[in-house]
Amino acid sequence: MNTISVGLALASFMVVFGFVFRYLRTIPRGKVPVSVTPFVLQLGTGLVMGLAALFFAVTGDGNVGFVWLPLVLALLMSSFLLWVLSQREIPLGDIKVVVGDKLLPFNAIGSDGQPFSSEQLVDKRTLFKFYRGGWCPYCSAELVAFNSMRGELAEFDVSVVALSKDDPVNATIHRERDSIDIPLLCDPELEVIRQYGVEHHKALGQEVNSSTLIGGIPFGTAPFKLLSMAVPTTLLIDEHGVIRWLDQSDDYRLRASNERVLTAVRDVFD
Repeated sequence: MNTISVGLALASFMVVFGFVFRYLRTIPRGKVPVSVTPFVLQLGTGLVMGLAALFFAVTGDGNVGFVWLPLVLALLMSSFLLWVLSQREIPLGDIKVVVGDKLLPFNAIGSDGQPFSSEQLVDKRTLFKFYRGGWCPYCSAELVAFNSMRGELAEFDVSVVALSKDDPVNATIHRERDSIDIPLLCDPELEVIRQYGVEHHKALGQEVNSSTLIGGIPFGTAPFKLLSMAVPTTLLIDEHGVIRWLDQSDDYRLRASNERVLTAVRDVFD
């Protein structure tokens, strides 16, 4: 057996999947690091180890036994995740509202399949969230956090409404899976998303939400593909329909902390 190749293959697998385990734990906690450099270095190290293992396997006796499986998994996973991290930045600049503007009238569908109109937000203070979809672990964690803040937001008469391109079936799966009480609005044709200028063209995503959480992360079997979806955007709207605070993420991994959201609410309504 090619001991050098075996050792490098196992080390590659441990480095890459050690990263996966460590990184995924940060998402449901809302602790995703701003800098990806340490993760890129770790994944790059795992990838180089895996390529070295492959080289020694091919140029040596080629006999690495069962280690071929973890080696291939490490190479595929590290390559995929490095590409995913390289796609984290979102092009902004198309949004059609600014602080001080009135809420643009819109129509959508509730997760219960019933029509929803922006008229239902009249005379209400609303934290209005555009999100990518219930399949997105970052969106899932953010909406769970918003759900946990409902009591604090209610002190300022602020309620939360969220909208994505999910259809009612997938929005219902999302609500039940994450045990959230926030109204989820559906915009499957992206009409509202485009009306507000918050469309992210050709981002990697899924069309079907998972009904399963593993470690607080949605895991499903639907294939990933390049899709159009919403740029994560939060609007704080007063009872007169005026946008008083706006937050957009130029990195889909990063969202406003609970404290930042609550500070914005206090600054506007206290």
